[in-house]
Amino acid sequence: MVLVHGARDQGSSFDRVIALLDDLEVISYDRRGWGDEPDWDGVPAGVDGHTDDLLTLVGERSVTVIGHSWGGHVAVAAAIRRPDLVGSVGLWETALQWEPWWPADHRQLISNAVARLKEKPPGTPRQNRERLLFIAEAMEMFSAPYDLARLKARCVVGYGDAPSPIFEPGVRAFAELMDAERFELPGATHMAHRENPGDFARFVRRAVTLSRPGAPA
Repeated sequence: MVLVHGARDQGSSFDRVIALLDDLEVISYDRRGWGDEPDWDGVPAGVDGHTDDLLTLVGERSVTVIGHSWGGHVAVAAAIRRPDLVGSVGLWETALQWEPWWPADHRQLISNAVARLKEKPPGTPRQNRERLLFIAEAMEMFSAPYDLARLKARCVVGYGDAPSPIFEPGVRAFAELMDAERFELPGATHMAHRENPGDFARFVRRAVTLSRPGAPA
């Protein structure tokens, strides 16, 4: 299985989760441009580029892909492109803000975050790189980067209810539309993989279970 991190994050953020999954073969990695010392050409990869990277990493192995936040878009795109390899997908609070059913107030929060970053004075090289990447990744999500109707892999979507469950309405709408399983973690925030590694590991295991033939719905 593969863990894909979100924006302003890196693969090592899953280390405490991975320690609880020692019976599974787990891959985590820094998405292109992110991490401590990225080998990056200065051009945001976009969903297509990150999907290329993920599928190159996977090779021809059958996998479950877990995406945290923006990383969920990479998981979905990979499942659409290679349904023969991606047996199930887990999405933790992935915002599909281009969809008309995604809450408008959340779309506005993302727009405001982008506007604030654009107004900031230049910072350190790392800050400037991460701001550029965040803005590019956030802006890409205002139009559809893939056709959600082509997602056929079994899917579980996770969300927390603390301190303000801004993702919950959209995640619930996605689950209903896609007949996906919901996985709520009471008390968890958007950063559950860092703050609640044990609970997040249970979410991961549920996604893996869905990939197995005969797994209960």
